[in-house]
Amino acid sequence: MKKYLKFSKITFSIALGLVLFTACESDDSEDPNPTPSGQDYIVKSQFETDAEGWVITGDAQGGYTAASYSPDGGVQDGYIYADDDVAGGVWYFTAPNNYHGNKNEYYGATLKFSLFQDSNMSDQFDNADIIFRNGDQQITYVHDPSNYPSLEWTDYSIKISADNGWIKGDFDSGIAATEADMLAVLANVTEFSIRGEFEVGSDNGGMDNVKILME
Repeated sequence: MKKYLKFSKITFSIALGLVLFTACESDDSEDPNPTPSGQDYIVKSQFETDAEGWVITGDAQGGYTAASYSPDGGVQDGYIYADDDVAGGVWYFTAPNNYHGNKNEYYGATLKFSLFQDSNMSDQFDNADIIFRNGDQQITYVHDPSNYPSLEWTDYSIKISADNGWIKGDFDSGIAATEADMLAVLANVTEFSIRGEFEVGSDNGGMDNVKILME
């Protein structure tokens, strides 16, 4: 009996050690950039292992094509990027199907993402920075030019609501989007794009850590 109890204590000690070791390993693999307390993400793309279905549209890499992927160098782990074709257009990071459909839940949420641009930074231009499209209907967000991305990762946080500078139609329409306008587009999102090109000349740029959060 004494021998059995001694063996049981050793077995328990080994099992406890394995549990503690496993718990430590789990902690090390946690998201190094977690969603802040009190916030729940609706959808996110952190590019930890691949481009997650994002594509490049417009004047880069020959038009509509899968985004290039780097496994490291991002805000955390990997990121996506594209090289400009310098053909006179504007290129975008365009989201996959899980950002499409009825997304009225996006209204009132906050869009967060990080960008960098590698360019000579000498001839930056205005254009639509964020586009949500429902067929022919569109809502657009335009950054202040002083807030364009730099060579380092630049973080953005933009409220998806009518009182936050969203425009109905093209970026130069000047028509402020109402809540009804935004909900009409978000009712059936067919495109969600984030601008990657800010330089008139040659450039390339990257994106990481896209999240749409309820706060």
